[in-house]
Amino acid sequence: MALLLDVGQTAPKLAEEQITLDSKLDKIRHHRTSNLPHQKQVYFTLEAVEATLKEQKTELTPSAYVVALLSILPQAFSTSEFNNQELAGAAVYLLDVVLQHVPNAVLIGKFASILSYLTPVLRDNDSPPALVRSAIGCVETILIAQASTSWLGSALENGPRKVLSRLLELGVDERPKVRKRAQDAITTVLSHPPPPATVHPALDMCADLALTLVNEQYSGFTGKSSHGRKQKQQERDHAEVSERKIIFLLQLTRAIAMNDLGWPTGKVEQLCETLFSISRSTEEFLINAALDVFQSLFTTMGENYEDNAKMDGATFARIVESIMNLRPAEADQQRAPTWLAIVAQCFAAYSGIDEAKAFAQLPQLFETISEFLKSGLPSTVATSASQCLIALASTCIPFKFLLEKPLTNSTKRTLSDVSKSALSLLSVKYQAAWKEVFGILVALFDALDVDADPYLVDAVVTIGELRMGEQFEGRAEADEVLSAAIRALGPDKVLEILPLNLENPGPKQPGRAFLLPLLRDNIRNAKLNHFINYMVPLSDHLSQRVLEFTEKDKSMEVKIYSTLIEQIWSLLPRYCDLPSDLRQSFTQKFAELLANILYQRVELRQVCCKALRILVESNRVYTEVDLEDLNPFLAVKLSRDDAKKNLEYLSTMASKFLAVLFNVFNQTATDHRHYILDTIIAFLSITPEKDIVITFHKVVGLLNPALDATAAKKSTPSGNSTIPPISHTMLDLIVAMVPFLPRSLYRDLSMIFVTTIQNADAKVQTRGYRIVSKLAQSEIGSEYLIESMDILEDTMISSAEKITPPARGARLTSLIDIVRVLPSSDLHFIPAILPEAVIGTKEVNEKTREAAYQLLVEMGDKMAGGGSVSISKVANMDTDAPDVEASISEYFTMVSAGLAGSTPHMISATITALSRLLYQYKNILELNVVSELVATIDLFLTSKNREIVKSALGFVKVVVTTLPKDLVEPRLETLVPNLLQWAHEHHARFKLKVKHLIERLLRRFGIEVIERVFPEEDKKLLGNIRKSKERARRKKESAEAEGGDDEENSTSRRKYLSEFEEAIYGSSSEDDNEYVESDTEDSKYKKKQGKGSNSKGNKKETYIVESKFDDPLDLLDKKALARMSSTKPTAAVKLISRQSKIKTTESGKMLVDDEEAGKKAIDPDQMMLEQLAAQAAEANPISAYVDAVKNGPVRGQRNKLKFKNKRDRDDDDEDMAEVRKPRRRARF
Repeated sequence: MALLLDVGQTAPKLAEEQITLDSKLDKIRHHRTSNLPHQKQVYFTLEAVEATLKEQKTELTPSAYVVALLSILPQAFSTSEFNNQELAGAAVYLLDVVLQHVPNAVLIGKFASILSYLTPVLRDNDSPPALVRSAIGCVETILIAQASTSWLGSALENGPRKVLSRLLELGVDERPKVRKRAQDAITTVLSHPPPPATVHPALDMCADLALTLVNEQYSGFTGKSSHGRKQKQQERDHAEVSERKIIFLLQLTRAIAMNDLGWPTGKVEQLCETLFSISRSTEEFLINAALDVFQSLFTTMGENYEDNAKMDGATFARIVESIMNLRPAEADQQRAPTWLAIVAQCFAAYSGIDEAKAFAQLPQLFETISEFLKSGLPSTVATSASQCLIALASTCIPFKFLLEKPLTNSTKRTLSDVSKSALSLLSVKYQAAWKEVFGILVALFDALDVDADPYLVDAVVTIGELRMGEQFEGRAEADEVLSAAIRALGPDKVLEILPLNLENPGPKQPGRAFLLPLLRDNIRNAKLNHFINYMVPLSDHLSQRVLEFTEKDKSMEVKIYSTLIEQIWSLLPRYCDLPSDLRQSFTQKFAELLANILYQRVELRQVCCKALRILVESNRVYTEVDLEDLNPFLAVKLSRDDAKKNLEYLSTMASKFLAVLFNVFNQTATDHRHYILDTIIAFLSITPEKDIVITFHKVVGLLNPALDATAAKKSTPSGNSTIPPISHTMLDLIVAMVPFLPRSLYRDLSMIFVTTIQNADAKVQTRGYRIVSKLAQSEIGSEYLIESMDILEDTMISSAEKITPPARGARLTSLIDIVRVLPSSDLHFIPAILPEAVIGTKEVNEKTREAAYQLLVEMGDKMAGGGSVSISKVANMDTDAPDVEASISEYFTMVSAGLAGSTPHMISATITALSRLLYQYKNILELNVVSELVATIDLFLTSKNREIVKSALGFVKVVVTTLPKDLVEPRLETLVPNLLQWAHEHHARFKLKVKHLIERLLRRFGIEVIERVFPEEDKKLLGNIRKSKERARRKKESAEAEGGDDEENSTSRRKYLSEFEEAIYGSSSEDDNEYVESDTEDSKYKKKQGKGSNSKGNKKETYIVESKFDDPLDLLDKKALARMSSTKPTAAVKLISRQSKIKTTESGKMLVDDEEAGKKAIDPDQMMLEQLAAQAAEANPISAYVDAVKNGPVRGQRNKLKFKNKRDRDDDDEDMAEVRKPRRRARF
C-alpha cells in the first residue's frame, strides 16, 4: 500500500488536493443529523472507512480511501446482483468523490478492479438512478486518466472503448437524470484527450455511432400525424416513442459536438445533411432539437479556427446555403431565435474558413435578417435578430481588409451596402425596434473604426436629430451610438456634424452640452491640435462670460458657465491619451498655458496633472507593451516608433515641468497632493539622468536647513488641510526620486535616511523609512542594500528606541524589505528585531498590525531557507554563544521565548505572533513542535489576565480550524475544560468567543467526542448551542420564505486585510447571529428587516426641505445637500418654555415690567397650550385643532402637563426637557 500512496504525486500537490478532499468530506460528515436515510448511510460508511484506516494507522490519503472503499464493494453487491443496495449506493458515491483526487497511476492500476464492480450497475436497467449517476462519475474520472495506448486497442470486454460505448447507451436512457449525467460525462471525456494526442482517439467512434443511430431511428419514423384522425392509437404511441428516441439521440449528438475539440472535421457535412433532413420535418420538437445541435456544432467550430481551416470552403458554403434555406417565419417565436443564433455562429465559423466569401455575403445577410426587426413582431425575435447582426458585424468584417490602404473596390462596395442596410433600419418601418437597431450601429462603428467615415456619417446626423426630440425615449441608447461614433470618427468629425452650440441655443441651433460627458469618456487617439484650436478658445470665451456675469451679479449663470468650463477641460486627459500629433501640437506655447493653469487655476489643477501624467504614461506603455492586439487600428494612427519619439520629445521639457510641479506641490495642502506627486513621478521616469542629479542636489539643499528649522520649532502644523513644512515636502520629493536616482547618489541618500529616522518629528521619520522601501523596489537599490547591510542593520537597531508611534508602520514596512534581501550570513539580524515585530502585532492601527504579521512571516521564510544564526552578534547575548542552524523550528523557539516575558502585554503579543506563524507554517512544522506549542498555550488559558487569555483564545481558534484532527483530539480533555472556565465570565466578549470555539469543535469532532470531555456542570451550554442553531435555522428559513436577505448579509460582512485576521476575528461558515443571545436577536432581526426591505411601500425617497422664507433650491450650490432629507419633512413646532418669557440683563438679573405685573396673571401652562395650537394652525389650518388635541400635552395628576409617549414624534429632546417640570424632593 505504501507504493500505492506515493505513485505519481508530489507532496505539495498532495497537500493541496487533500484540503479540497477534506472540504468535500466535511460536507458529508454534516449528514450525521440528516433526516434522509441515504445521506445518513453515506455518513456511516465514511465513518466506518475512516475508523478502519485509523485502526490500521494508515494516513488518510485519497488512495487509502479508494483501497478501503474497494474492500467494501464485495459486501454491497456481487457480479450479478445486489447484496445491500443502500451500502452499494453509499460506497459508490464516496468512490466518485474520492477518485477525483487520486493520482493517474493509481486509477490506471485499479481500472480493472473498479470496473468489475461498476459494470453490472451500468448494464442493469433496473439499477437505482442515484447509484448509476455515481457509477458514471467514477467511470468518467477513470477514462480521463487512461493512457493513449489503451484507447488504440480493440474494443475489449472491459477496455476504455467498451466502457465509453456503454456511456453512449446511457446517453439515450429513459431516466432523465441518468441520461443527462451520461451526456455530461461523454463531453468531459472527449474534451480531455490522452497526451500527447490533440484529438481524442474515440471521437470518431462516438460520432459514427451517434450518426448511425440517428439515421436508423429517423428513417423508420413516420410521424405522429401521417394518417390524421384515422391513425390508430397503437401507431401514434409508436410514433411518440420513436420521436422521443430521436430527440434523445440528437441530445447525445449535441453532447459529442460540445466537447472542446468539436465535431470531427471530416464528418461535419454528413451531420449537417442528417440535421437538414430532420429540420424539414413537420414535428416541432424534432426541429428544435436539430437546431440545438446546429447551434452547438457551430459554436465549437467558431472557437477553433485552426481546425476549420482544414475544411473545404465549397463544402461549408453548401452548408451555409442549406441553413439559410431553413429560414422560419418572422413571427415564429420558437424557431426564429434559434435559427438566428445558428446563422450568427455559422458565419463566425465560415469567416474562419473563408473570410472573403463570408464578408461578401454580409450585405445580403443584413437585408435578410433585417426583416425580423419590423414593427409588430415579438420582442424576443427582434432581440435575437439584433444580436445576430451584432455578431455578424463583429466576426465577419476582417481587420486586414480595413487596414489595406487604400481600400479595394470590393471592400468599399460591401461596406457601402452594409451601411445602407443599417441606415434603413432607422426608418419608421423599424421604429418599434430602434433600441435594438442602436446596438447594431454601435457594433458597426466599433468594427469599422476609422473607416466608418463616410459610410456611417449619416447615422450620426440621424441619431443627433432623434436625440434632441423632447418625446424621444431612447436617449441612453442614442448616447451609446454617439459614443461609438466618437471612438471611431474622432471628436473633430462628430463636433463638425453636431456642433455644441453652448451659447444662444435655438430651434435651428440646438444646444448639445450633453456631448461633453460623452466626449470625456470616449475620446481615444485623437488629435491634440483639435483641443488646442477648438476647446481652449471656447473655454476662454466662456471664462470671459463668467466675468461679465459676475459683474452683473448673476450667480446662476456664473455657476452654469463655470461647470461648462470644467467639463471642457475634463476632456484634456482623453486628448492626451496617445495623441496622433503630439510633437506637432504640444508646443512651447501650450506648455506655458498648462503651467499657468497649474499655478493660477486651482479648480483645473487636478485635470491638468492627470493629462500630463497620461501623456507620458500612455506613450511609455505603448513602447513597452504591444497594444496593437487590443486595437488593430492603433498602428494606423500612431506607430510604436512614433511613441518612442514622443517620449524623447517630452523628455526635453521634463525638467521645466518638474520645476513647475515642485513649486505647485510645495504650495498645496496634504490632502490635495497625491495627483501632483503622481505626475512628478511620471515625468521623473523620462527625465535625463543629468537633470535628475541637478534636481536632487537642489532638493537636498533645501532639505537640510528645513530640518534644522523644524527641529528648532516646538511643534509643526498638522492636519491634511494645511500646507506641511518644507522638510516634509522635500522628503516627499526625495522619496519619489529614489527609483530614478543613479548609483552614485545612494551614499547621499543613506545620509538622509540616517538623519531623518533620528528626527523627533514622526512624519519626518515616516518619510525616512520610506527611502529604504523605495530602494528595495529596484534591482540596483537592492544590491546597494546588500552591500551596506552591516551599516543598515546597526542603524535600524540603534534607532528602535527613537521611533515614534505614528512612524512604526513605515518602520515595519522597511524592515520587511530589508529582510527580503537579507543574506544568509546576516541572519543574526532576525532575533535582534524579533521583539519589535512581536509587539507590533498588538498595535491598534490595522495596517501597522498587518505589517507586523507580514514581517513575522518574512523572517520565518528566511529562517526556513537555511543558513546559520550567529547568536554572539545579537545584542545582550554572550559573545561566546555558539551559532545555531536556521530552521523553522528554531524560529518558533526564538518567538516562544517571549512567553517568559515580564509583562502580560508581551506574553499576549507573543501568543498572537505564534498564532500567525502556526497558521502560516502548519504544513511544514514538525509535529512534536506543534504538540508542545499547543500544550504550552493550553496552560495560558488558566491565566487570570484577560489580555493573555484573549490572545490564547485566538490561538485556540487557529488550532481548532487548521490543525489535523488527529493532533487536536488528544488535547481536548484539557483544552475544553480550560476554555469553559471563561464561559462563566461576566464579560460577554469572552463568553461569546468560548461559545464560538465550542461550536467549531462540535462541527469538526462531533457531539459524542465533545460531550465525553465536557464537564458535567457545563452540559447545559451544549443544549444552549443546539437551541441557538435551531433558532438561527428557523429565522433563516423564514427570511428566505419572505424574499431572503443574503445580499444584505454578504455586504455587511466585514473585510479583513489578511486571511489570518479573517480566520481569527471573522465568523465561521455559519452566520454569527446564531450565537447571539435571544435578547439581541429580535433587535438585530428587526434591523435587518428594515435594511433589506426593498418593496415599493418601503422604497426610500428623497425630499427637499423648504420653508416659506427660503429661496428656491440651487442644485449647483455646494450647500444644497444640507437641504436634502431621506424622510418627509414636517412643519416644525417650536415649543416655548416658561423661562424664555422672563427678561434678564446681561449679568443675569431678572427684569419685571410694571405694566405686565399689573395685568391679570396668566397660567403659563395654558399659554403654552395656546401657542402650540396657534403654531399647529399655521402649519396645517384644516386639522389644527385635531393635531393639537392628539399630539399636544394633557393634564395629569396635580394639574401637571404630560406629553404622549409616541415613537413617531419629531420633537427635539431639548425642547421637551424645557417643557417638563423636574420633580423636586423635599429636603429636611
